Amino acid sequence: MIAKQSPLQGKHTGTAATVAIRELPGLFTLDLRVAPGSVAQLAVEQALGITLPAKTGQMQTVQVAGGSEAHILCLAPDWWLLVGLKDAEQKLAPLHNQYHCSVVDVSGQRTTIELEGPNAREVLAHLWEQDLREKSFPVGSVSQGLIAKAPVIACHMAPLRYRVMVRSSFAVHVWKAIVDAGVEWV
Repeated sequence: MIAKQSPLQGKHTGTAATVAIRELPGLFTLDLRVAPGSVAQLAVEQALGITLPAKTGQMQTVQVAGGSEAHILCLAPDWWLLVGLKDAEQKLAPLHNQYHCSVVDVSGQRTTIELEGPNAREVLAHLWEQDLREKSFPVGSVSQGLIAKAPVIACHMAPLRYRVMVRSSFAVHVWKAIVDAGVEWV
């Protein structure tokens, strides 16, 4: 097995007093595809002990063993990203022979850049074409879009914290764009 390498090598800059920008390398991520409302979805939820978010753009946070958090992102009616559920692949493996669903480890496909602090939203707003105000993008929201012409997934994790999931090949480009957008606060 080849070790996954971080495209940004754990970079970080800034301070939580204004905005801290850091890479969260190596987040375990599974791509889950299953028909919504189907017997297969029910079997997946029972195997994982969770309920998948039903609406595109919703994110659910769950506690996992050891007290850490995992996140389930609904990207389309039949598409979820499971972030941090390290045992999910083993729990779902027995279902492949009985139900129509797809589970793929995509951990090496993307890296995550986190922005945290009182100016995190302002920094992200310089680059994001969508409305980031609380009424339009509340905590627990997820959306797909472009940052500096690169496809990304943006998540509103907490009142002062956002995550941007970017394909590894665009990571350096997006990192530079975010740091440049936050230059007055970093």
